[in-house]
Amino acid sequence: MILKFAFRAEGAALKLPKSYNRLLQAFFYKNMDEQIATFLHDRGYELGKRKFKLFTFSKIFGKFLKKDNEFVYYKPTFRIYFASPKNEVSISTLRKMLLENKDLFLGENKLQLLNVEAITLEEIPEEVEVKTLSPIVVYKTEPGSRFFNYLTPQDEEFYRLLRENLKRKYMLVYGRPFEGNIEIEPVKVSERDFKKVVFKGTLIKAWGGIYKIKAPKEMINLAFETGLGAKNSAGFGMVLPVEVKIYK
Repeated sequence: MILKFAFRAEGAALKLPKSYNRLLQAFFYKNMDEQIATFLHDRGYELGKRKFKLFTFSKIFGKFLKKDNEFVYYKPTFRIYFASPKNEVSISTLRKMLLENKDLFLGENKLQLLNVEAITLEEIPEEVEVKTLSPIVVYKTEPGSRFFNYLTPQDEEFYRLLRENLKRKYMLVYGRPFEGNIEIEPVKVSERDFKKVVFKGTLIKAWGGIYKIKAPKEMINLAFETGLGAKNSAGFGMVLPVEVKIYK
């Protein structure tokens, strides 16, 4: 399920730290049913030694006003996209936000929920160009090392790891191995799409842009609902077809 939330912040502007992913993650956890939020935060869906939260969300889409050394400022009205293949996650988020609309806070910003919409995609083709609503993170760790080696869209391994990641998510969601083919390639990616985000004190390197996915329809839909790459539940890797009008 893919949801689009429209909010209005009290006051003249929405004020956020430059790296606001952690605030958004906390916002969504707070606005889920407590039992589901605790399960996702503390455990998640397990596949071997790996754990997945199976939700993702976008960056903030709003009218940028200004920034200073610490903060960015947007006009009060803005949108955020949220997605999960697990309906209990999406529905609990939707239900709690609707019930507690008078008590919504994003950091120090008090919010009013203006509208929520379930995004229904038309017939999904088996070859689709997608745009990033939040940048994609791909990394690997060398044996015995605790440090992440972040990959770029210029690396072929970037796409191999994206494919492997999607196959693991497929196994979790559908309960069976994926037996088809997946192709992912860049369409329009430049240095301007390179993003650095600080999350819990760690510098994360990620990439936006436009990419092409060729795969069976249920796999492409899974990419929309779980995100591409790693750290989806921290607000990375959300994609939608290029035709979707994000700001409407």
